[in-house]
Amino acid sequence: MRNQQAGVEGRAVIVANGRLFMMQVKRKTKNVVIACRVMEPELAYLTAGDKRCCNGTEIVYLEQALHRTPAKLIVTVQQKIREEMHEAARIVLGYGLCAKGIVGETERDAELIIPRCHDCIALFLGSPDRYLERFRKYPGTYYLTPGWVAEKKDPLGIIEENVPRFGRETAHWVMEEELKHYTHIALIDTGVEGMAPLRKRAIENASTLKKQYEEIPGNLDYFRELLRGPYTDEKFLHLGQGETFTQELLD
Repeated sequence: MRNQQAGVEGRAVIVANGRLFMMQVKRKTKNVVIACRVMEPELAYLTAGDKRCCNGTEIVYLEQALHRTPAKLIVTVQQKIREEMHEAARIVLGYGLCAKGIVGETERDAELIIPRCHDCIALFLGSPDRYLERFRKYPGTYYLTPGWVAEKKDPLGIIEENVPRFGRETAHWVMEEELKHYTHIALIDTGVEGMAPLRKRAIENASTLKKQYEEIPGNLDYFRELLRGPYTDEKFLHLGQGETFTQELLD
């Protein structure tokens, strides 16, 4: 006879060859946040200052700038989800939906929650509405966050990465072309890092690429919700076990 199994209050009842067996089942209670390392300054600040934010929550960071290589991003995020789902009751992604890191992902044994924002900059500004409001007023803005600037993943850093491959003149031209539709470079002050060296670097980015510089205040509310909820439908997309993510879910 085929084995049958049912979970009851942390126990499993197994029927095998007409006999009943009881076994303990480890109940999954851990919450895991899988986030881009660019968010580490803000998440580390919150977890250090408010223990409620990290109670029962583990944060796993993935390398920065994966969004520049979408194929690698998808593989890396999905692999990490599969690694964590065996012990996690809930997995929360610290990525915007533009990353598409979970498209087609179905092999999950945990609830998956994703911020309902197309650009992760909404997390640094505090909500999707704040991002959309600013985007409508200043659509030609390239945003820098403390993590991007500190790790030199900003335009100047990308130019330096490309110099060995293209030479300095071409590397600079490539970045100018990438940013040719932007008019401003804005540094978001989230209040978690010393701003003086970051500001100096951000201004250098703007000057080198001939963009207008500005500095705008950030807001940590969305990050707080990422860590401990509430995961409202307005701000987060919920996927049940085995449910597939498609772009239609955003409509």
